[in-house]
Amino acid sequence: MPPQPDFLSNKPVAAGIGILRTVSITILVVVLLFLALIGVFGAVIHFGDHREVVLPKPTGPFAVGRTLFDWTDPERDDPYSSAIGKHRELMVWFWYPATVTPESRPAEYIPADWASLLPWRPVTIPSRVRVHAIADPPVAADRQTYPVLIFSTGFGNLPSDYTSLIEDIASHGYVVLGITNTYSAPVVRFPDGRVANHLAEASFPGGPSEAIQSAGNRMVDVWAADIRFAIDKLAQMNSDAKSRFQGRLDLSKIGLLGHSFGGAASVEACLEDARCEAAIDIDGNLFGDVAREGIRKPLLFVLSDWTLRPPWLARTLASVSVQRFRRQQVELEREMNATCRKSSQCWKAHIPGTGHFNFTDLAVLYSPGMRLMGYLGPVNGAKGLEETSSCIRTFFGTILNGQSPNLPAGSSKPGCQFQALGNTPGNSHAARR
Repeated sequence: MPPQPDFLSNKPVAAGIGILRTVSITILVVVLLFLALIGVFGAVIHFGDHREVVLPKPTGPFAVGRTLFDWTDPERDDPYSSAIGKHRELMVWFWYPATVTPESRPAEYIPADWASLLPWRPVTIPSRVRVHAIADPPVAADRQTYPVLIFSTGFGNLPSDYTSLIEDIASHGYVVLGITNTYSAPVVRFPDGRVANHLAEASFPGGPSEAIQSAGNRMVDVWAADIRFAIDKLAQMNSDAKSRFQGRLDLSKIGLLGHSFGGAASVEACLEDARCEAAIDIDGNLFGDVAREGIRKPLLFVLSDWTLRPPWLARTLASVSVQRFRRQQVELEREMNATCRKSSQCWKAHIPGTGHFNFTDLAVLYSPGMRLMGYLGPVNGAKGLEETSSCIRTFFGTILNGQSPNLPAGSSKPGCQFQALGNTPGNSHAARR
């Protein structure tokens, strides 16, 4: 038998085997560390999203009630699908000043039959979120009527995603109606069990900015029509002897507001509908006709903090998204100036330390990924929401309730510095245009 080669005595071969062994061990250690990190991250997510969260307590004097309604517009076919029916059908959420009774019970953050249909997200699960609203109570008897605000969500959200903000506003004496835009929302469940899932036709496409703008222009018309229909239904409700809201809604004081794309829809609807007295766009780029035509009604842009530098992780992993947000900010500045060029009651107000999603409940829920990626700013979540609510209430209190003739431009109100736009008194740029 010929002698077997002694690889270990061959120095080059032995060195190669040693390197291979070292590399193998290193790779094994890296893989094990990676798996360990995944395990730790999974455990953190699991225990974090199962932790109970109590939303911030409303700051106003009124208890808050909440109820849901199923409304169908017999005059309008649904532009996206007839899967649940021919006509446009919406689920709307009502928050309102309420009377607490011995039978009062807390409302669910999201009804269980809705929550079970929602896609999983690495945030607090809905069943572990505690709200302050009461389910279906009587309207508070302290006043005969209450001003009405109609809220439009950001694209892909539900009205419940803004519970902290809306509960606080309602506790100060407003009826707030939140619209769930069917097929654009992640899911809509109707009382009879029908379900409308999100459709691509009611969404933004990928691709160039021109395609996104075109799709947004079409969709904002649908959302604005949903708002106008809601105002029609409010008038019916206010005169319906069977409704708890009969005679309780002051429809001479209707304000529209919305976050992100919902802000664009609110401004567009206010442009088109004479019943809208004033509007607020919360951190949303504009779509539709309003920037081209201009608006004369009172308008406020509530904006995130544009001075914040994106965190390292966002700059590293999502540089394209960061650049897109910067472009959107530049575009929104141009859109605000164009929209307000005819107005003498137009303002903007940045909320310090906020990111785009600080206006939602993500600011106070367990949502580590949103903060790491810079979608949430460094401000304390509850504080940012309180300052936003104060800003909104100052605007509508001034315009709808006539608490003062003008907004306090450059005021020292915490977190809400109003800056005049267009021909509004106090705009130093107006005279130079």
